[in-house]
Amino acid sequence: MKQFINVDSLTDIVSNSVGILIILAVVTLIHDNSKAYQLEIPIEHQSELSPVFIIAKDDQLIVLDTDKIFSNAAMQATEGVAAAGRIFPLEYGQLFGQIDDQRGIIFHAQDTEGSKDWHHFTTLKKKNSKLQQQLNKIDPKKQFAYFFVYDEVGKSNISGSGFEGFRMAREYLKSRHIKSGWKPVDSNNPANICDMSFSSLCKYLPSYLGSS
Repeated sequence: MKQFINVDSLTDIVSNSVGILIILAVVTLIHDNSKAYQLEIPIEHQSELSPVFIIAKDDQLIVLDTDKIFSNAAMQATEGVAAAGRIFPLEYGQLFGQIDDQRGIIFHAQDTEGSKDWHHFTTLKKKNSKLQQQLNKIDPKKQFAYFFVYDEVGKSNISGSGFEGFRMAREYLKSRHIKSGWKPVDSNNPANICDMSFSSLCKYLPSYLGSS
């Protein structure tokens, strides 16, 4: 008699995102004949480290100077420019901001060309490049990198999105034992920064251990 496997319970697990993480965490090794390959399972975890925010878009990366950005946003709010959810220039990296009750400051990244604050991801291969210098300032004992990665296709970029730049930057940070986390964003769901005490949407956690 043929025996059939009941996959209902497995389907229930797979349909749940937490269940997927559990399954991935269980599968820690893949065996190929006599060789074994260890998998890196990037699972978000709590940390006392503070995030350094980076936007990856159209093959470009920008490390956000949050002190300058929040100072500019506060000035705009004082002058009434940012009232009623209006989009206003942040005077940094050609970024535009928008103040939202739930999401804090929303960043609208439109044109990345011609700004000294955006850097092409391939400059990471150049010793002492501006992008290298900025990433080298991240203290692995106190900070981790958090990426907002655009998954939209730009007209003149190589990779078709911000993912190639993100991957290269993450590998560079990994070599310096710096943890990193990330989330995908786009024009309809742009990057935002706020404090966890402000909203549950302000949760930024590392997902790479950065210890190997």
